[in-house]
Amino acid sequence: MNAMKRRCLMTLLALPVVLAAAGSSSAQSPSATGPVKLVVGFPPGGAGDALARLLADKLKSELGTTVIVDNRVGAGGQIAAEVVKGAPADGTTVFLTNSHTMVMLPLTSRSVRFDPLKDFAPVGRLITFPQGIAVHSSVPAADLAKWLEFARTDAKNANYGVPAPGSIPHFIGYQLGVRSNVPLSPVPYKGSAPLVQDLLGAQVTAGITPASDLQQHHGGKLRVLAVNGTRRYAGLPNVPTLKELGYAEFDTLEWAGLLMPANTPRAVIDKWQPILARILGMPDVKERLAKIGMAVEPGSPELLHKLIADDLAKWAPVIKASGFKVD
Repeated sequence: MNAMKRRCLMTLLALPVVLAAAGSSSAQSPSATGPVKLVVGFPPGGAGDALARLLADKLKSELGTTVIVDNRVGAGGQIAAEVVKGAPADGTTVFLTNSHTMVMLPLTSRSVRFDPLKDFAPVGRLITFPQGIAVHSSVPAADLAKWLEFARTDAKNANYGVPAPGSIPHFIGYQLGVRSNVPLSPVPYKGSAPLVQDLLGAQVTAGITPASDLQQHHGGKLRVLAVNGTRRYAGLPNVPTLKELGYAEFDTLEWAGLLMPANTPRAVIDKWQPILARILGMPDVKERLAKIGMAVEPGSPELLHKLIADDLAKWAPVIKASGFKVD
């Protein structure tokens, strides 16, 4: 066998090894086996969907592959959660979810068929956002204390709208009533938009909903009395936090983050960290999210896991004490 034939033969024999090595390298990348599916439990058009589409657009460039936003709406995010729970743990299915789906839903619904701590692998927190407590401008209450006193005078004044039964705003109102010895009564809506509409029409005295949905405060149609969290909301800088007003237990915010199916290799998850850091650090991303009331608050997989566990531990006794009826 001459030298040229030997070289050709060695090249052919080495080819499977080269291809196998290339396949192994690809299998550890975030876009290992094709397009990435970003599963969301939010309907198109809302703030959660806007976050998903902004993230998908940036991920497409970072990953060099197609990123599909898959809206699986229904049951407070449970349908989306079940899709991700049953998906292959190869890094191609990612769950964009929030504290309502991962914390409040498992605590308030018997029909939930997923474990938020066991069935998913946290990738990281993305954003946080505050809730605001607002009243119609005709309500004779310039601050939180005066509203609570007004609510104490008559049962009809003690109603407060919330975007959904069993939501964090629902139990913020419950806790506030217990602390203040005021029998506040939640009025559940199907989302924030109809709640704000009724609040503007004075069909309900007060409402607790994401602060970003209460911008009518600036025009004087609504009066936002307080927000939760440890610092004031940038969109309503003159509104105090509940913590400032002496209610320290309202310092935690709602959040949104990414998870993957349980047993996703840590090497896959780790490859997402610099990618998310770059995206969340982009000025245009921060600006666009700020416009829909979201503050960029990146967090590690460990932080997100602890956040879910801590929120479950925090809200479980509150929900139990409230006597809220699960389905």
